Amino acid sequence: MLKGRTRETKIHRDARGRWFNDGAEITHTLLTRAFDAWLLPAPDGSGRWCLSNDINWAYVSLEGPPRFVRRVDVEAGAVTLHLSDESQARLDPTTLRQGPEGALYCDVPGDMTARFDPHAMMQLESLIDEDDEGVFLTVDNRRFRPPEVARPL
Repeated sequence: MLKGRTRETKIHRDARGRWFNDGAEITHTLLTRAFDAWLLPAPDGSGRWCLSNDINWAYVSLEGPPRFVRRVDVEAGAVTLHLSDESQARLDPTTLRQGPEGALYCDVPGDMTARFDPHAMMQLESLIDEDDEGVFLTVDNRRFRPPEVARPL
């Protein structure tokens, strides 16, 4: 590595999915979308997160999940997730869980966790019902009761 160069940055994403650089919020829509798409586990096996594109990669700090569910499509009982990295995935309802603050989480491709943002949660309304045992979601004609967990990530 060239002297004076580092992969360390002051780029940070908070638990709500907002990006910051050295404490200043990054508000440029195309840049934040790119950062969401470039967010991956660091390739050095350190367990840290990085922004990685075709040219290079650099460390970032991350609060919360690596992905967010921004929107859902419900068709014939199946749920398609539209994720913050602009990919799509079919919901595996067996991975649903509820965090301590009431947010809904699930596993998505790439061995990652995604948190449903408020808009996506509202789009699940047609799947939510309640019986004597409590609240459940009906996905693919099956009932799923997301457990409440202390550490949803």
